[in-house]
Amino acid sequence: MNVKSALTIAMAAGIASTAAASNTPTTLGPTQAQVNKAGHIYYNVASGERIVTIFADGQTAPADTGEGGPIWASLVENTCEAFGYTTSYFFGVDDASGTTSLATNVTFMDYGDIEKDTVVDCIQINWVVAHPDVDLDSDGTVDGVEELAGNWMVWDADNGRAINNSTRIPVLDFTFFNLPGNTPENQGAGALTGWTADVDLVAFGTATDLSFELGDSDGDCQGAAFCNNDVDTNSDGIGDGVSISNADRDFDGLMDSDLDGDGLFDWSWTVRFLQPGMGNDFDSDSDTGSLPGSASDTIGIGFASPEGSAVDNGDGTFTWNIDTTADAAGTGAEDRFALYNPPTSGGEITYNGGYWFGGFACTGGLISEGGLGYTPPAMFQFVLYGPSGTTTTVCDADLNGDGILNFFDVSAFLTDFNAGGDYNGDGNTNFFDVSAFLTDYNAGCP
Repeated sequence: MNVKSALTIAMAAGIASTAAASNTPTTLGPTQAQVNKAGHIYYNVASGERIVTIFADGQTAPADTGEGGPIWASLVENTCEAFGYTTSYFFGVDDASGTTSLATNVTFMDYGDIEKDTVVDCIQINWVVAHPDVDLDSDGTVDGVEELAGNWMVWDADNGRAINNSTRIPVLDFTFFNLPGNTPENQGAGALTGWTADVDLVAFGTATDLSFELGDSDGDCQGAAFCNNDVDTNSDGIGDGVSISNADRDFDGLMDSDLDGDGLFDWSWTVRFLQPGMGNDFDSDSDTGSLPGSASDTIGIGFASPEGSAVDNGDGTFTWNIDTTADAAGTGAEDRFALYNPPTSGGEITYNGGYWFGGFACTGGLISEGGLGYTPPAMFQFVLYGPSGTTTTVCDADLNGDGILNFFDVSAFLTDFNAGGDYNGDGNTNFFDVSAFLTDYNAGCP
């Protein structure tokens, strides 16, 4: 089985705990190793199409029909390059050796901010892997490591529990198995292999559409196939007709989707890698993996930052100055990430803690000259693509979606209110809903 047929998807479900969080991150060290990128995989979830681009061949493969573009991106891999550094890092999420706290099948979470009502039709993921792989059929690409898998999820209304308790809701969940591993060339060079993949959610020319909307504010998925527009605010198992950006499911008076109060929507993504030999017979071939857990079985993800530049604060620390004028600025990326304990038998993941690498800095000295290298920011490579390449500025009070605030929006609000609608997402229909609507209405549309 070569990599063109090895990268396969399995849809799954998951739930998350709402345990209390500590706001003080614990310091971890980044993983250091030589990482050589092998290639890029385009995979269409809806159609099953796969295109493997081997970087050495100088090939390119489009992510979609060309009508879309990145709407949130963290792709700047060496944030201290301007200061003379050539070293890049990755974060070993699961090393399977039993020698570190990360050898426990943990779930990794990174998070950021985005405009409300953002449609996503493609995402980019990555992994850095030490698992030895082979090319038995001599087709120029490795065959994939039996039963090595990664589970990626995207979540609405989540800030990594940096502030208060998040009440996240999953919006996308997929598992890729038989992931491509470390190429023979990189094994011989003592290096690890880096892979990226664009996961397209829409099959061009067909009716199949798995696109989703982040941060629904008006009950309209904006053309996406699905969104969280009917949130169960009181946990009775029945949707209450509240959009995710207006929900306050923990009843603390703060919208779950904007706990930092910056006007943008809080979202996150997670990854959990599944090692061979753990009984992961995803492809039902009765082979649950023959590779034992060892120190060579490291798998992780690459560091990256949004467009911008490193700024010296003059005190030994640096700040990443996000260029908000660039396309897909990745606004709200944080120098912090979260880890969650392995799922229980019921599928629940519980909060482990917040982590970072001690504060982003470009002053550690070149490793080649005996220095420690720079301290990377705790931000990681991830890209969201949308159908237009830009996000949409939303006018919350425009209930009929025509881009204009007028009598028809007031009428729509009154109709919904009289039917028991909950405009502000607090679980009640009362004066506060009227007040919230009037505030949004008087603010006007951009």
